[in-house]
Amino acid sequence: MTQNSQPNSNNNSNGFIVPYILKGSRQQITHTAHILNALGYIQISEWGPLQPTGTPGEYITMIYRYWIWR
Repeated sequence: MTQNSQPNSNNNSNGFIVPYILKGSRQQITHTAHILNALGYIQISEWGPLQPTGTPGEYITMIYRYWIWR
């Protein structure tokens, strides 16, 4: 994805796909995911699997959310 958000495939200018990315150590990612879960924002099970970035001890995970602006 080249932009932070894109219109949906239905050409609805009120909707956007937004990627949420967590990058860091396993501990940092897990801690942040638990905070977002406690806030009721994103459930832990919704995140993709941790993937190594190529930097020792660093991982990345992401989720895409569809937002509709009303």
